[in-house]
Amino acid sequence: MSNDLVVVIGSMLSLDDKELFENIQNSKIALICVLEDLPLMKSAEFFSRYEAGSEEGVVAILAKEFLKDADLPQETKKYFDELDEGYISAETNIGEEEVEELHVMLQNASKPLIVFGKDMFLNPRSENISKFINLIKQYSDIEIKCLGKLKTDSLHVEEIEELESFDGTVVFEYNSDENLELLIGSAQFGVAAKVQNGQPIVVQNQNREFRLDKKLKGTIALMANELSEDSYRFKQVKITKREVQ
Repeated sequence: MSNDLVVVIGSMLSLDDKELFENIQNSKIALICVLEDLPLMKSAEFFSRYEAGSEEGVVAILAKEFLKDADLPQETKKYFDELDEGYISAETNIGEEEVEELHVMLQNASKPLIVFGKDMFLNPRSENISKFINLIKQYSDIEIKCLGKLKTDSLHVEEIEELESFDGTVVFEYNSDENLELLIGSAQFGVAAKVQNGQPIVVQNQNREFRLDKKLKGTIALMANELSEDSYRFKQVKITKREVQ
């Protein structure tokens, strides 16, 4: 039996795991991510966008909600009781009502799957993120798939670090051999970066051309690179215009 609900958290699944992307096409899909994964948005029944860099806070409030009826150790129960989800919700941009709605979807599914994406494991706080994922695996019946390696098998979660701000021009740098000459962004990004469609630019010391994609939203642009993904993929960058001889 296939999964009747697939929740994708912290992944551009159409880029990160094409096989899994194809396999979930007949499932009900919920997305929680920084960027809209356009090929999945067509069929997603739930979508919530969180702020870049806030994966630790996101997984913390999800774990608290998903495990609120679980028989947790006293230490863990006390941790979640004292967790200020109102503050974390405001900082991450994930609404408490959205978290509750997603929990209801999981409860109503007969065979749900949560996919924790690469952004969870490339985040500098990946060890504590792994602990929250371990708690969900240990104390719920939800099937879990990770698109990265859990950094620990510990269940002893730590305090959430203050969230890093991603202001200014931000790119999502991902591994690909396509569009290496482009920086692809929305009209909103073009305004923020003061660049126009077709304009030659320099990003991260690389010569690129800005390509406007009217289907994209938000102020984060897509930047393909032939590189190993060993660091967090959302990056604040400086964009300068380039003169073409």
